[in-house]
Amino acid sequence: MTRNANSVIGALFILLSISITVVCAFVYEQRLQNVTQSIKNTQLWVNSFDATRDQWAKKNISPYLNAQDFPDNYVYGETRGVGSNDGDQIGDFGFEDHSQTGTINSVKLRVYGRARPASPNENYFSVYLWDGSTWNQVMDFRGQHSFVWKEVDVSSYLNTWDKINGAKIYLETEAIGENWGRQICDAALLVVDYEI
Repeated sequence: MTRNANSVIGALFILLSISITVVCAFVYEQRLQNVTQSIKNTQLWVNSFDATRDQWAKKNISPYLNAQDFPDNYVYGETRGVGSNDGDQIGDFGFEDHSQTGTINSVKLRVYGRARPASPNENYFSVYLWDGSTWNQVMDFRGQHSFVWKEVDVSSYLNTWDKINGAKIYLETEAIGENWGRQICDAALLVVDYEI
């Protein structure tokens, strides 16, 4: 009888271990699913150009920065012409609105462009961001002789949905010495991580 009792106890112990493992796996999967469902990421591309600042050359269809599509739609400084002088500006570029609510974790501005290939430290551009009350210089393309995506965290400027939906940028030529131009900006977007 002791042998049968030990067999039954052993079988019950194995059954209990399997049950605990299955329950733990189920709970872990549910928690993981809740985490992945509550953290969201959205991309808000440029969708408007209001020509408040209009001192650069433009190629093809407005709003110019709504996709990475060079050589189709972009803005640029002409060689010793429009957009090549220090301080020349183009903007304002607005972004798509977002109807979600929730807690904002981070907001990043991504811009695709390049400085003048032959003199990237002397002929480039800076990016200014509107936070709802002031303009802030948030990045530049100094030294970027070939096309590159640059990214900067702008969470401290765009910390509410209203500020995100009202965000806009403009670009400004930086010319040290000769005004060669040839800087190009092709695309821009905001990347918002948030929880619901």
